[in-house]
Amino acid sequence: MNGWEELLNKEEMTEDEKKIVCNSLMTTEARMERLILKHFTPRDFKKVWERRIGEGLIGGKACGLLVARKLIKVRLPEFQEFIEPHHSFFIGSDVFCKYLEQNDCEELREKHRREKEHFKEAEELKRRISSGVFPESIRSELKKVLEYYGTTPMIVRSSSFLEDGYGNAFSGKYESIFCMNQGTEEERLLELEDAIRQVYASTMNPSAIEYRRKRKLLDVDEQMALLVQKVEGERYGDMYFPAAAGMGCSYNPYKWMEHMNPDAGMLRIVVGLGTRAVERTPGDYPRLVGLDRAQANIRTTIAERHKFSQRQVDVLDFSENKLMTRPLDMVIRNMPDWQKKLVLSRDSEAEYMLSQRRQFRKVYFADCQGLVEKNDFIRMMRKILKMLEAEYERPVDVEFALKNPEEGLWRVNLLQCRPLQTAASENVVIPEGVDDELLFDVRRTSMRRSKKEKLDRIVWVDPQAYYEYPYAKKPDVGRMISQINQRYEEEDLKLMLLVPGRIGTSSPELGVPVVYADISQFIAICEVAYSKAGYRPELSYGSHMFQDLVEADVYYGAINENSKTRLYQPELLNKFPNVFLNLWPEEKELSDIIKVFDVSGSGTCLLLDAKDGRAVCRLGK
Repeated sequence: MNGWEELLNKEEMTEDEKKIVCNSLMTTEARMERLILKHFTPRDFKKVWERRIGEGLIGGKACGLLVARKLIKVRLPEFQEFIEPHHSFFIGSDVFCKYLEQNDCEELREKHRREKEHFKEAEELKRRISSGVFPESIRSELKKVLEYYGTTPMIVRSSSFLEDGYGNAFSGKYESIFCMNQGTEEERLLELEDAIRQVYASTMNPSAIEYRRKRKLLDVDEQMALLVQKVEGERYGDMYFPAAAGMGCSYNPYKWMEHMNPDAGMLRIVVGLGTRAVERTPGDYPRLVGLDRAQANIRTTIAERHKFSQRQVDVLDFSENKLMTRPLDMVIRNMPDWQKKLVLSRDSEAEYMLSQRRQFRKVYFADCQGLVEKNDFIRMMRKILKMLEAEYERPVDVEFALKNPEEGLWRVNLLQCRPLQTAASENVVIPEGVDDELLFDVRRTSMRRSKKEKLDRIVWVDPQAYYEYPYAKKPDVGRMISQINQRYEEEDLKLMLLVPGRIGTSSPELGVPVVYADISQFIAICEVAYSKAGYRPELSYGSHMFQDLVEADVYYGAINENSKTRLYQPELLNKFPNVFLNLWPEEKELSDIIKVFDVSGSGTCLLLDAKDGRAVCRLGK
């Protein structure tokens, strides 16, 4: 045992001793340390140590999980019976450091820290990390994890030093890898080792590098610990998944109904694995729940509720031995009736229409209505989120899965908790009587805070031209936006992006396919409706991209063709020079689709009034 480890056998520790243990086992981050020292007992520390593999700290995500669970136990003991034990293991940060040393990666990684954004060997470093080997001592400890979980599926998640702590969320930047955990012990061990390699290698993902670059963290020694968790769920034939899963925010800056209270928080819930709750899901609609008016639904008819519901479910498929997306109808066949009542509704209108054709069957759609109607669940989630917000002294978000093994019995498995960034509102006055100067005036929108931002460039994607562009070439528009993003990253200019349909979709027919690294320089992003081509905004509340935009204080809004948009006049942009071809003369074809208007020095600005829920872009002279 190390000296600090001997302290774990004590029934009581002094504050100094607890600090030594915390800094050696969990974290050195001051604000997280404060929460741990305030609430953790010697027994709590020993439980963490007993489930740690290798040496080093357990990282930010693991700390967030353990602190949130401890706070619920201490502050809200009445809910403890509804919280499922987590059964997690922690792979210490020293395992990562020694892995890099033993697999000839340390020199390249040090070169990356020195050269920062000029580093040219990211792919080679990623390749070496992806193909390394583990020492036998670590493999032996990993076998104990396999023995503990049996053949229950697992997930290996990143838990780096910077992750999920105060200041840097790293939402979705590093990989999380599912392990089916089937077959012989050696096969299961190889699968687990490969998952660990993939998470280690994801430290070189472009989005992760861009995130660190934006926050001036490229020269920080970002060490990667790992969190290994049992996948919450049950087996249904060849499929494995939880009845429901989702994410929650204690503060909801992007309200989708006018009278919602942002301070009440929100949930985003799906049937099956929670991957669909945190990723953009083209053509699919998770259930959004405002925790002050949980049963209020922007969709008022059964037909609308069915149309805007979840059609695909993420599951672990034992027949394919991997994560798969399956149609809802296939997934629910083996679900017991009490689970169907919890997460499914029936379309009585569609059933009646079918009966007229002498087709008699039940028509289900996934909207998690039964769960939303459980007042005890909604009340618990609201109280937990507000308590965590108070303890963290800032808004938080959580990820969770729901266990529902028998009728009337449910428990929440809290999988993650992280603090979100906050910034103070400014005093903003939006002038009246200047309609001829407004690019747009959007009402009943929402934003994180009131502010005024000057603009230097407005990037506008022509919706008709984008619609007419060949489908196979549409991703080129996303790649061009990425080039624009890179072009202006060194110049400290303020950019706004307007795109048809949805930003960040993987389906080009619904909008423009980009990832966060492609749009990290923009301070405002608007999804624009264009009904002639079927483009319809669908702000992705709760997704990882949404969290990136919230954290970066980016205005993320929709310009619709309804009463929420009082004014939208894109033709006014033509009075400003379009500099696209000046910068990319070889991109003549794309110049018909993408315009880069230089509005610098004109006084063009974005005005956001959070109190009135109004966003205005006023063009200068």
